[in-house]
Amino acid sequence: MKANLRVSTAFTAFAVAAAFALPGTAFAADGVPLLIGKVVSLAGAPLAGIPVKAHRENSPITVAVYTDAGGAYSFPDWSDMAPGSYRVAIELPDFEEAAQAVSVVAGASMKADFTLKAKPLAYEDATVSEIIAALPGTDHQKTLFSQCGNCHTLQWALHAARTKDEWAKVILKMAGRAGETHQPGTYAFSQKQFIEPLAEYLAQIRGPGSSDAIAYKQRPRPVDAASTNLVVTEYALPRGGKRELYMLRGDKRFVWPHDVIVDSQYAYYTDHFSYVLGRLDLKTGEGVELPLAVPQGAGRGGRGESDGRPGDPGGGAHELQFDRWGNVIVGMDNGTVKYDPKTGKFMTWAIGSPMFGLDKEGNVWTTRKQGELNKIDVSDASLKPVTYVIPKNGGIYDMDTDSKGRTHLYIWREGKIGLFDPEKTAYSEYLTPTPMAGPRRGKIDAQDRLWAAEFYAGQVLMFDPDRKELKEYPLIPGTKPYTAPYAAPYSASPDDRNKIVWTNDFNANRLYKIDMTTGQSTEYMTPSNYELRDLKVDSQAPRPTVWLPSYRPPSKLVKVQVR
Repeated sequence: MKANLRVSTAFTAFAVAAAFALPGTAFAADGVPLLIGKVVSLAGAPLAGIPVKAHRENSPITVAVYTDAGGAYSFPDWSDMAPGSYRVAIELPDFEEAAQAVSVVAGASMKADFTLKAKPLAYEDATVSEIIAALPGTDHQKTLFSQCGNCHTLQWALHAARTKDEWAKVILKMAGRAGETHQPGTYAFSQKQFIEPLAEYLAQIRGPGSSDAIAYKQRPRPVDAASTNLVVTEYALPRGGKRELYMLRGDKRFVWPHDVIVDSQYAYYTDHFSYVLGRLDLKTGEGVELPLAVPQGAGRGGRGESDGRPGDPGGGAHELQFDRWGNVIVGMDNGTVKYDPKTGKFMTWAIGSPMFGLDKEGNVWTTRKQGELNKIDVSDASLKPVTYVIPKNGGIYDMDTDSKGRTHLYIWREGKIGLFDPEKTAYSEYLTPTPMAGPRRGKIDAQDRLWAAEFYAGQVLMFDPDRKELKEYPLIPGTKPYTAPYAAPYSASPDDRNKIVWTNDFNANRLYKIDMTTGQSTEYMTPSNYELRDLKVDSQAPRPTVWLPSYRPPSKLVKVQVR
């Protein structure tokens, strides 16, 4: 099974706090807040949903909270804010930046109020979701074009005017080898059947003589009590860099954190484009990079080789999990790596895939090529993997292994979930209720149910292999698949104790929490401009907590806690 995250905190035991508790959740009431204040407009009106960020001097740590309906904010005593000197700032695209230097002391509530002056929106600050909303076109056209934001900003995509033929060449270059394939079960723009229609659409909106000046509207910030009830801690990473509007994914100057897991001392993360295992000290926030021992021939197309697309995506490590003994297992193309935190030593296998399953015995389940599922015993590098034959398919993205040893396959290029039972040597497939939905990544809960993000459809899928049940939950209540605001959730992570599922939106600075029982969704806006990929629930934390990597520079690891 996916290893649950574990993190040591500075918290003591928690009791019930009715003001903030979710149903079934118990944690203590806040003590004296360390920093409080109020945020208002020039006219004196309170501003709700405003993220207030406090950066500790000489530290990689920034803590953020949000203003309530009355414009008030507070940093709770249990947060990662500690006594010391801080730069407290509000940095938003629709207001002029405001900042104060504040010294926080133990046992007292320091105060910092802000009056914000509105400013015109800058095109550079628009998200994929906001640009897509401002463009003409059908839902189909916008769903295809929104995917161009996976590798770079849409501002860069629309920077130059092109003819239809010129657009087709650009799209084929970005699609790589996939541009020559035809898979009717996917909404991926890179498929042969979508190249010409997308090129024609782009020529209509950005053909010769057109302008890249797009008058977009800012997507409203969520301001209700449930959506502003967060504490967010950001940890800056080595080689984190800074935001550049015209940066292609994979710039080797910077780290591109892909996955994260956490134990009692450290947060570990992978870099999508280099062979390092990142390690973040949870007490100090300091990060180091441990060079990976890479198996012979591992990496996309072999170590250091290009896959034909700009940015060379997939050139480093991807998923990582803890095995039952606390070792870190790392996945990459054609390779599996085990890191022992006790000894600092690596063990490698020249077989594997970027994402993998891990069963209760500690065996890694992975694919090497279509039609094969491999079981790797990572207790001994000399043991040969066991190979099982399964039907060929149009593209497995992720896989997870449940408590019964069954491996769930996310067949995102065909809109299916596959299930392999090694005990029965049986394989079955299940179509997603929404065609072409693109189940991409997720996790398995304590009931052996798979929760998967439907990347193209903007939904979360629940698959119960015992009941043969599939159910979908929209990120935004009332929205239909492939319609505005064209949400693109990359991954999902269930929180069994609190009966919720966390997911994200690749196209906007948004995080979502879905109630497993009612399907009710709560939307959160991130305090900074993140690109959200994988995320992991910390099941041992005293309050609902999820960790995520902020992928695009400035790269960070982020801890999100519900108050």
